[in-house]
Amino acid sequence: MTRIAEIAVLLHSLDLPAKMLRPWTDSWIAPLDGFQVPVGAQKPAVWEAAFGVMAAPPPKDAAVFLHGDLLPVNMLWSRGRITGLTDWNGIHRGSRAIDVGHCRRYLAALYSPEWSEQLRSLYESTAGVTLNPWWDLYALLHHDDSQPKWIRGQVAGRRPVDVAGMASRVEVAVETALRRLG
Repeated sequence: MTRIAEIAVLLHSLDLPAKMLRPWTDSWIAPLDGFQVPVGAQKPAVWEAAFGVMAAPPPKDAAVFLHGDLLPVNMLWSRGRITGLTDWNGIHRGSRAIDVGHCRRYLAALYSPEWSEQLRSLYESTAGVTLNPWWDLYALLHHDDSQPKWIRGQVAGRRPVDVAGMASRVEVAVETALRRLG
């Protein structure tokens, strides 16, 4: 987890040109009126509350270079070190919480909400910044009913995948992000 936080901090320190991210336009997340509580949600009210938060205009945050698809399956590893990143077609500039939040969503879905929260904490301590909770929530809400299929395909049999528990694990991460918003 430490290595993932470190590569994200390094990536976000790059001063490379890229378009500014436009939420709801430059992302495959549902339009504001298209959110749906995922099948398998244990607490639909958590998702509804998060959808309500998204109705507010996005807050300003420092714009950094973003990978746009910073997921564990896009990281190349050798001997415990990340040696490369793949899938660069989503680069933008925007809140660092977007990249970290996408990775958190994936970690929560595939492993546990605790791993997801651990990444957030490690990133913040390594970068010396607090991630903007609105943008973190925005990235977490990229979870929908198509995610289990995509994640299973990306993992491609390299580890067991608990598809049935994905929504409930992401839900815990969403609930935690909502608490940080206050």
